Amino acid sequence: MKKFYDRDNELKELTNLQRQAYEDYSRFVVLTGRRRVGKTSLVYKMMSTTSAEAPGLYFFVGRKTETILVKNFSQEAREKLGEFIPEGLQSFRELFHLILEIGKRKKFTLFIDEFQEFDNVNAGIFSDIQELWDKYKKETNICLIVSGSIFRLIEKIFKDEGQPLFGRDDCTIKLQPFSTSTIKEILSDHKRNYTTEDLLALWTITGGVARYIELLMNNGCTDANKMIHYVCSSGDSFFIDEGKNILIQEFGKQYGTYFSILDQIAHGDVTQSEIEGALGMKSLGGQMKILEDKYGLIKKKRPVGAKEGSQTVRYEIQDNFFRFWFRYIHRHAALIELHNMPALEKIMTDDYTTFSGIALERWFRKKMIETFGYKQIGAWWKPNGINSKGNRDDFEIDIVAETINGEVEVYEVKRNSQKYSPSRLEEKVSEMKRKIFKGMEIKKACLSMDDM
Repeated sequence: MKKFYDRDNELKELTNLQRQAYEDYSRFVVLTGRRRVGKTSLVYKMMSTTSAEAPGLYFFVGRKTETILVKNFSQEAREKLGEFIPEGLQSFRELFHLILEIGKRKKFTLFIDEFQEFDNVNAGIFSDIQELWDKYKKETNICLIVSGSIFRLIEKIFKDEGQPLFGRDDCTIKLQPFSTSTIKEILSDHKRNYTTEDLLALWTITGGVARYIELLMNNGCTDANKMIHYVCSSGDSFFIDEGKNILIQEFGKQYGTYFSILDQIAHGDVTQSEIEGALGMKSLGGQMKILEDKYGLIKKKRPVGAKEGSQTVRYEIQDNFFRFWFRYIHRHAALIELHNMPALEKIMTDDYTTFSGIALERWFRKKMIETFGYKQIGAWWKPNGINSKGNRDDFEIDIVAETINGEVEVYEVKRNSQKYSPSRLEEKVSEMKRKIFKGMEIKKACLSMDDM
């Protein structure tokens, strides 16, 4: 996937900050976003576009000794800046000091990738950067961009008042997965006559994350069966360890409980009490709050119109890929241990229609959000609606949205529009209007695969 897709707004913002740094004085930019979303590619694109005006340096903070990192960084600085930098520098502080001195007479961009890893190399580096940046910022013309994928650490470095770099950034940009229109464009470039089923599969598995889409497209996986087969191609498949690799870095040694909670939520919108019952654990509210507020991995769902403090709450996993990974790969780890990938592939294939149906709702919500035409988008269900069989009552409307102009729209989402019952939706809307939107005209319709 060599073509560079989307990111026009982010490129514009980065380029504008770079211009300010070159014309005025140095700027410090923090770029965040989940792993694989395309942060490094974005900065490379920006630096390549503006390289004629000024050079761009790339420092990747790997888990190496400080001496080795500084040796590698020094070589990059020599090549890109064409300046004398002595051999044998031992500390990042020494190198950063030299780079800032060069910044007094030369404009350039410095991109430090996986910036949070300095914490493992030498946590004192953050204090060194703060001290030197405060001293040189107004005297130099450097666009300093730092990027990090471990949200917990990046948040701590820049948002914790007790940390040296608190408040030092001029701008924080959070890179999101691709928009619905971009996902369509990418699939079209790789399969001109793609079907809506192909599009739904790409969205269901990747959630619009750049690296996952790139892997599938580069390997010719342009329909659901090929995508699932590629994911299950071997126990060493990229996707098998991906969820664990990302989240263990976030959660640390406490990942077991968090994984158990996410596993439960991946199998359907559930309440906290249902999760606690399934896991045989009490008082998971603290962990749920951390998953929601700190990591943004899960999200509360309340019926539209419910008060903020109401107990009518269900939880969902926000990230499509993690929802996919916990539902199939984490839950069926025993099959992977036995290298029984055909059995895992069959489980995914058999369940795909049900699983992707929920992803279809998410697609339409995301598509509506991208229009900037709504002030609220959610769902509605009858609180405590339990039928005679002990199951949740199906008085539930998939999408309830209120436009900026105050108009209300409700939609049933069906993979097959033939299964839509206007009379049944009318019945649900009548029940809803007993609680909210009383006396209002409501637009009612079905959204199906044909509307993607």
